[in-house]
Amino acid sequence: MSDLLQKKAKIEGFVESGDYRPMKAREMAEILSVPSSAFDLFEEILADMLAEGTLALTRKNKFISAAKVGLIKGPFSATAKGYGFVLRQDAPDIFIPADAICTAMHGDLVLCRIVEESSPSSIGEIISVVERAKQHFVGVFELGERGGWVMPDDKRVGPAVHIPWKFINDAKDGEKVRVKIAKFNDSPTPHEGRVEQVLGNPLDIGMDVLSLVVEHDIPYIFPDNVLNQAQSLPHKVSAADLNERRDFRDLPTVTIDGEDTKDIDDAISLARLENGGFRLYVHIADVSHYVAPGSPLWKEAQKRATSVYLADRVIPMLPPQISNGICSLNPNVDRLALSCVMDLDEDGRVISHEICKSVIHSDHAITYTTLAEILTEPDSPHRASYPEFFEAFKHMELLANMLRQKRLHKGALEFDFAECKILIDSGGNVVDILRRERSIATSIIEEFMICANEVVATEYFWMDLPFVYRVHEEPHKEKIEALMESLKTLGLSLRKGGGQAKNLQGLLSRAENLPQGAAVAKLILRSLKQARYSAQALGHFGLATEFYSHFTSPIRRFPDLMIHSIISANLAGKLDENYISLLRESLPDICKHSSENERRADDCAKDVEKLKKVQFMADKIGEIFEGIISHTTPGGFFVELENTVEGMVSISGLTDDYYEYFEDRYSFKGRKHGQSFSLGDRLTIKVAAAHLELRRLDFELVTN
Repeated sequence: MSDLLQKKAKIEGFVESGDYRPMKAREMAEILSVPSSAFDLFEEILADMLAEGTLALTRKNKFISAAKVGLIKGPFSATAKGYGFVLRQDAPDIFIPADAICTAMHGDLVLCRIVEESSPSSIGEIISVVERAKQHFVGVFELGERGGWVMPDDKRVGPAVHIPWKFINDAKDGEKVRVKIAKFNDSPTPHEGRVEQVLGNPLDIGMDVLSLVVEHDIPYIFPDNVLNQAQSLPHKVSAADLNERRDFRDLPTVTIDGEDTKDIDDAISLARLENGGFRLYVHIADVSHYVAPGSPLWKEAQKRATSVYLADRVIPMLPPQISNGICSLNPNVDRLALSCVMDLDEDGRVISHEICKSVIHSDHAITYTTLAEILTEPDSPHRASYPEFFEAFKHMELLANMLRQKRLHKGALEFDFAECKILIDSGGNVVDILRRERSIATSIIEEFMICANEVVATEYFWMDLPFVYRVHEEPHKEKIEALMESLKTLGLSLRKGGGQAKNLQGLLSRAENLPQGAAVAKLILRSLKQARYSAQALGHFGLATEFYSHFTSPIRRFPDLMIHSIISANLAGKLDENYISLLRESLPDICKHSSENERRADDCAKDVEKLKKVQFMADKIGEIFEGIISHTTPGGFFVELENTVEGMVSISGLTDDYYEYFEDRYSFKGRKHGQSFSLGDRLTIKVAAAHLELRRLDFELVTN
C-alpha cells in the first residue's frame, strides 16, 4: 500500500470508529498527532477524500464518514420549481424537496441522505456539495436599493442572486450579464454574486444564443496571441512543405460535405483494382503541420477541445483563418494531408494499409444533396458536371454498402434518429424547421471514416505506443435487464446467443417498423454508456470493434489533432523515450478534458435547438398538428411532430377520465373509459403554450 493510501486508510478508520464525533481538520490533526509541518498535506488529503465521497462535511464544516451515516453520492438535477433529484445509475433517483437542497445547484455532485423510503422515488436531503458543476450563470440585471439582482435565465439554477454594489461592475438595468457566485447560502437566503461580464441588450440579434454559449462556459473569443499566430501562417503550400510526402495530387479526389461546410477536413479517392477489390484513400487535413504542441494555437485548441455547431453559428476550435483556410481541403488548391491508404478485397475486408504524410489537390467539393441525387436519379442534371467521377461515385456506393453490412453483421448498433435543420434569417428569426434526411451520400462518408478510424487505432495499439482511443464500454447488465423487462409489454425481447451487441441490433431492426420504433431506439440508447476518449483501448461496443479512434476531424476535435501529432512524430522518428513517457503521463487528463468538453458542446447545441424550436412555435398557439408519442413520464407524455419539434401533453389537462400511469408499459390508461395513450400512438394536438425561458412547449390533445 502506498504512503498516501495508508494515510487515507488511517483517517477513514478514525472517522468510522465508534468514539468519533464530527470535528474540524485542526482538531482531527491534533488527535492523530499530525505534525504542524504536515498540516497542509493533511488538509489536501481530506479534500481528496471529500472529492471521492469517503468523507462529508456537516453544515458547520465538520468532517463525518459518508458511509457511516449512509450518505449517497450523485449528481443533483434541479427543476425550475425548486425541487430536484439526486441521480443514481443502478437505483431509482432520490427526490429532494426544495427546502432540503442545502446550497446545491443544478449539476453539482452532492452527498445526500435518504430520510423517507417511498415509491417510486425515496425522499432525501442534501448534506454537502462534493464538487460544483459551475459557479456562474447568465441572466438579466435589475438595479435595486441594496445593489442589484440577477434572475438566472436557467430557472433550474434557483431564485435571483443578490449583487452587492461593489460587484455590479458598471452593469446597467436590463442588461444581460454573466455572474459568478461569490457566496453560496442555504435556501431561502439568496446566494451572492458578482457581475463578471456584461453581454449587452437582451434584444440584440443573436443574444439568445450567445447567452447559452456563455451559460455553458464555452470560450468564443480567441486571445490576441492565438489570432496573431494564425495570421502569421502561410496561405498556400510551399515547395519546402512537400519534403518526405507522398504526392497524390494527380489522384481523382473529391470532398463530400454539407452545403454550409467551410472547414473541410476529409477528402476521398477511390480506385477499383484489377482483382475486383478497392484502393481507398482517406485524406485528412494535416493540421499538426501548422499547429505545433505547446504553441498558442495548440493550447487554445486543447482548452476548447472541440468546435461547437449551433443553429445559427459555429464556434470553431481553431481560428477561421486556419479552419476555413490553409487547413481546409478546399478544391483546386494544393493541401497537406495525412492519408490512410487501404486496400480492400472484393468483399470489403481491409487486407493492407499505409498511413503517410501527403499532398493532395481536390478536384471538386460536392455536397451530400448533389451526390445523393447523382446516385439515385438517372435524369439528374448534376451527372453532367462530374462525368469523370460518375463511375467512382458508383464504386463508392458499392463499397460503403459492403462496409455497412459487415458492421451490422458484427453487431454494430445503428440508430437512425430524426435530425432537423433550422433555417434562420439575418434577423435571428427561425424561418423554418426541416427534417434532415439521411442519404447514401452521408453513408459513404460515415463508412469510409469509420473504416479509417478503426485501421489507425488498430495499428497504433499493436505498435504499443501511447494513443487516444474512442471507447464505448459495454452497458451494465442490470440496465439491459431492466430495459428488456419493460420492452416485453411491447412484444419485444432479446434473442438468445450471438452476443449482446448483435442482439440489441436485432432488436432495433425488429422495432424499426413498429409505430413506437423511434421511441424504442431512444430507450435502448439511454441504457447504454456514453462514448468517451481514453488512453486505453477499451473497445467500442456500439461499433462492435475492439479498436477505434477519432482520426478524421483534426480541424474540429482536439483528440484527432493529438493523434495526428503522435502519428507525425512517429513517422519522423521523433517518438523517443522521453516523449513517450510524457504522452503516457498527459494523455489520461487530455482524454478526460476532451470528453467533458464534448458533452458541454452537445448540451449547448441541444439547448439552442430547443430554444429555436420554441421560438418557431411561439406564433403558432392554437394551431393543429399531427404527431407521435415519443416519451412518457408520470406527469404526461411528449408528442413529436413531423418537423422533430416536441411538446408535452400534461396528464392533468385530460379531464375526461382519471388516467393511471404504468411506468413499465410507458403508457396511461383511463379507469372509467379505458382510453389509453402509449409510445408510438399517433395523435392530433393543439399548441397550447410556448415557454421561451424554459425552452418548453405545452400541447393539448385534440379529440374528435
